[in-house]
Amino acid sequence: MAIQTKKILSIAVLASLLVFSLTVSSSTSLIYASGGNQAAAQDSEDGDNSSQSEISQSSSSSQSSECLSEGSTTGSCNNISLQANQNGNSDDESPTPADEEVRPAREANGVTNAESTTAVPTSASVSCGEVIKQSVKLTSNLDCKTDGIIIGADGITVDLNGHTISGPGISTSKVGVMLSDMDNVNIVGPGIIENFQAGVLNTGGQDDKISAVTFTQNQIGSFNTGSANTAIEDNLFFSNNIGVASHSSTASKLVTNLFKSNDLAGITFVNSASNEVSFNTIQGSVSGLFFDGQSRDNVVNSNNILDNTGVDINNANGLPLNVNNNLFNDNNCNSSVPVGLCLGK
Repeated sequence: MAIQTKKILSIAVLASLLVFSLTVSSSTSLIYASGGNQAAAQDSEDGDNSSQSEISQSSSSSQSSECLSEGSTTGSCNNISLQANQNGNSDDESPTPADEEVRPAREANGVTNAESTTAVPTSASVSCGEVIKQSVKLTSNLDCKTDGIIIGADGITVDLNGHTISGPGISTSKVGVMLSDMDNVNIVGPGIIENFQAGVLNTGGQDDKISAVTFTQNQIGSFNTGSANTAIEDNLFFSNNIGVASHSSTASKLVTNLFKSNDLAGITFVNSASNEVSFNTIQGSVSGLFFDGQSRDNVVNSNNILDNTGVDINNANGLPLNVNNNLFNDNNCNSSVPVGLCLGK
């Protein structure tokens, strides 16, 4: 039971550390994929730690002490801390910027990205690490040593069209689909995103949607940080470390998803407010659904959260509901902290 408790407490720490590792990764990848300074990227790969030093003054010391105080996790502190400069895109798989094959004709005529939304995605051959600026439908699988796809415009759709985007492993800082400050983006299945540190990383986006996608064998299936109004619907999350993680995000809706055998947690919220979790099934994790003490005004309705080895529903390790004002209604579960969050128990 002590080991389970330590794992439960480590969820917030893991999510906090991954925020910084993945955010740095997104900045590095966007610069590199858009044809930026490749020499600088190579310097980072050869051991130039200048980017890491810039953020260490504000975050590294506190995170390191927090990590050590909680103990190591599956994906230890050393593996998940700020790896972007160590995992630059390799020369033998350089990202290809979006060109005539994926750029809409009206963008060439001066139409802005927000105006160039394509109702029906265009079938296109997409490369690993490519910046996508119009709606596309994949025509083949992607087996990536780099990031998978980088979203470069608001209001577009990426249709996986039954294909798989595979990554180089969860210990890297690579991301399957990256949204950095992009709004009204749809990521649509069926399709699989596997073997990345984050299957989808949404940093700062608004009104984005992920639906009918299978996430498997990622550190985190879908990771929202600083985002708002994200819809995550009808997806399958299995055999990830965490299914969905939300950090400093608001008004997300997680509806009718299936979570199975995700190691640490099915869903975890850190410093996130006014989110909705409804009609999901969460099974086979240490913690089924976890909120930290700074996550407030969230609503959890009519979920099946069962057969998790630690706690099915964990509200800030037992924080009374009148403190963070989270609401739990009609959830079928066997255990909760505090007690009383399960239907009929």
